[in-house]
This record gives sequence, structure tokens and C-alpha cells, in this order.
Amino acid sequence: MDLDKLLSILTIDRLILIGAILLFLSYIAANLYTDIKYRRTSNLKHAVSLVAGLCFFNYMHEGSFIILIVMLISLIFGLILEKMKSSSPGDTKMFVVMSVWIASFAPENLIQQSLMFCIVTYAFQLLFAWVSWIKKKGFKNALREQKEQVIMLLTPGAPLGKEIIFENWPGAVNMCLGAILTLLAGGLLI
Repeated sequence: MDLDKLLSILTIDRLILIGAILLFLSYIAANLYTDIKYRRTSNLKHAVSLVAGLCFFNYMHEGSFIILIVMLISLIFGLILEKMKSSSPGDTKMFVVMSVWIASFAPENLIQQSLMFCIVTYAFQLLFAWVSWIKKKGFKNALREQKEQVIMLLTPGAPLGKEIIFENWPGAVNMCLGAILTLLAGGLLI
């Protein structure tokens, strides 16, 4: 391939898309590393990546305020997971940032892509929580406690149990798996 052909392929739009993909992948890699190794993520990384994601979203979907709905959906899912003691505040921040990026890459059905990401990530979180609960308490006790947790979650003002479902499972892993499956299902990685 000669240089002229390569330069004709690399338009500004494609370069911006490549840069955005590299930025998103570096955000995921950095959070996976720090969440697995130190069980912490950086607020600065979340803030910078959120601003970059919002700028990229505005470039891809100019004048669209649907991103506010996407952020609200992911925030609600993140807070539910926090209330159920199966994630931390850093995971909720990462949830919002990754939802913004996934919506940015989606050409259409932005809310559907965001909901799919939230549901897939939530399913991974519940799957790993169930495995952990069954290991700790056995199947019947885990089922009974899960039923109690759901009842308390749906009862306004009721305190949830103080038991943390799993202490050493990094939420970045669930979100990374959820993002990959969502982008594959939406045809965005193909």
C-alpha cells in the first residue's frame, strides 16, 4: 500500500474515531489494572475520561441531549448495585463513564445500547455475587437472603444488610465484560 492510498483512507473522522477508541481502551486498561491490583480507581481518570467521552459524544451526535438520559440510567443501575452491597462508588463512576463512551460509539439506539450495557454488567455482577453467596452460605440460605434483600430494596427506608457480598472482586472486570458484549452485540466491534 502506498502512502497516497493510506492518506486517502485516513480522514479526519477516522483519525478522531481511532483516537477515541485508543482513549477508551486506555481508560479501561488503567482501571482494570488499578482495580485488580489496588482495589481503587482514580477519580481524576474518571473525570478526564467522562469529559473526553462527552466531547466525543457531542462530536458524534451533535446537539443531542439524550446523553443525560444515558448517564441517569447508568447512575441508577450503579446506585442499585451499591445499595445491594455488591459494588463500590468507584464502580458507579466507572459505570457512568463507560455508558457515555458506549453511547458515543453507537450510531443509533443510544438508550438501547446503554440499557444493554447496564443489564449485561448487572447480570455479570449478580452471577459473580451468586457464586460467592453459594460458596459462603449454601444454595438455600443464599436464596433466602437474596429474597430478603430484594424485599428490603423495594421497601422505601428499609435498611439493607451490612454484609458485603464480595470484598475482593473488582467491578472493573464486570464492566469490561459488559462493555465487550454490548459492543459486540451492537455490531460496533465488527
